[in-house]
Amino acid sequence: MRTLVATALSNVKGKKIYCAARKVSEQQIDLIRNTPRPLLEESGFTFIKMLSLEAPNLRGDAIFYEGHLDDMGRVLKNLGKY
Repeated sequence: MRTLVATALSNVKGKKIYCAARKVSEQQIDLIRNTPRPLLEESGFTFIKMLSLEAPNLRGDAIFYEGHLDDMGRVLKNLGKY
């Protein structure tokens, strides 16, 4: 099962703006935001590039967890201990 966690769009300055899925808490998004992408990918997260054909400067990623939301919570809790 693949669960949508958030979308992360880049603004003009290149900073990521995160929009969380409804059932993902702010604490979980903060952990995702502050954890290096390779470590997230090793932990079961998938990043899919997004771009707009109408607005060429609009780019970002859709962030998915390869599993249930409960499992993701446990993984993030373990990542937060490091």
